[in-house]
Amino acid sequence: MDILIFGLISGSIILLSSVGFAMIVKVEGFLNIAHGQMLLLGAYLGLFFSGYGLPLAVTMLLASIATGVIGMLCYGLLFRPVKSQGLLVLLFTSVGAAYVIHGVVGAIAGKRMLAYDLPPTRAIRIFGEPFMTRYELTTVILALVLALAVHLFMTHTRAGKEIRAVSDNEDLARVRGIDPVRSSYLVWFVASALGGLAGVLMGIMGSLHLGMGWQQIIIILATTVLGGIGSIYGVMLAAFVLAFGIEIGLLFAEPSYRSGIAFLIIIVVLFVRPQGLQSLWGAGKLRTH
Repeated sequence: MDILIFGLISGSIILLSSVGFAMIVKVEGFLNIAHGQMLLLGAYLGLFFSGYGLPLAVTMLLASIATGVIGMLCYGLLFRPVKSQGLLVLLFTSVGAAYVIHGVVGAIAGKRMLAYDLPPTRAIRIFGEPFMTRYELTTVILALVLALAVHLFMTHTRAGKEIRAVSDNEDLARVRGIDPVRSSYLVWFVASALGGLAGVLMGIMGSLHLGMGWQQIIIILATTVLGGIGSIYGVMLAAFVLAFGIEIGLLFAEPSYRSGIAFLIIIVVLFVRPQGLQSLWGAGKLRTH
């Protein structure tokens, strides 16, 4: 039962953080290392807003929106100006941005570990056995609802269809009257907002520390490779596969080996499915929907 509970919680946080990362990879074509620091930003912004006594739901909403806006600013000020110089320049820019964001948060918040001031809550019981606290259950439900929302957004809205068109062929999309810049700004907002929310949930589940962004980007990269580079739906599946795999692995290893277990799972899966989990139902279909 513990593996099920911790796997669902961990998978939900990985899902929220990795889907946004996959959206940027799909549209921009590079690995945004700074995305991990969006989780750091979201977590500390949530702590800031909660200090005003705001309800937790409002805190999560404000932190997500603020992180999304910061993500858009990063794109407009840092990434868009160098976009024409190639993917390698974008990658190095993201590494530099990650260090800057990490340094700014550290300078303002300090290096000590922090935590949200939340009222204690008991686990909900199912058949007489403790299952999840309301915070943990909210995390799982929120992740699943938002995953469905991303799917509906990408497949049933005009903005989502424009994003898919830009990711498939930017020049053709421009000929059809689609503004790639507007689509990119929207992707960066949604991706960063999801990352910020994941950071808040990480803070609620545990503590806040300056290394959380760097630790999570490793898991995000692992999830992206496992699901299939640029595959949003593959990443959704990979988040829970990786989470449950890690929880099972931790039965036999120390928590410090979490990242190592993640990459071991990747090696095993890619040995069987070289294209990642997206190959379960066809890479071509998955990458365009």
